[in-house]
Amino acid sequence: MLIFNQALFILMEVINTGKNVMDMLNDLLNDLSRDDLSLIERLPYVREYERYRDVITNILREFHIALVLVRVTFNDGSHKGYVFLIRGEGGELGKIPASGIVEGYVVSVKGGDKRKLLYNPVSFSKSDDVAARIMEFANMYRKAEERISQLQLLREAEKDYALFYEEAGD
Repeated sequence: MLIFNQALFILMEVINTGKNVMDMLNDLLNDLSRDDLSLIERLPYVREYERYRDVITNILREFHIALVLVRVTFNDGSHKGYVFLIRGEGGELGKIPASGIVEGYVVSVKGGDKRKLLYNPVSFSKSDDVAARIMEFANMYRKAEERISQLQLLREAEKDYALFYEEAGD
């Protein structure tokens, strides 16, 4: 087991950022607004007729715990995986927890460089705080999806434009 742990450490550098999970959420929001964003994926999976914020808040209401995974991929092939664990500790089942802890880390892969960035947990004492951050993230995610679609359309149009002029001999 010790050999395996050492091998894993060689493959992935583990860094304690000293920042808290809310800083991590802000980093994710910044990544979602980057122009070189090419793909975003998330878990839990959301059906086309569902809203992500509703899925997360419903899981929190029912179980008082939710695991949220988001992977962002950039044009250069690098990607980051954001992992959030929201654990409710107070309040009644059937409602968003009145208090709890949010934990998280990021796995960043760029070429052969692999890093696991650890963030300090954050306590929350109001369900409104958690709901507001989920809404903020969900809105930013939706905007990022729309922007990726627009950027892909622009890239296709540029390829078609270049191909047209290449075939025309200009």
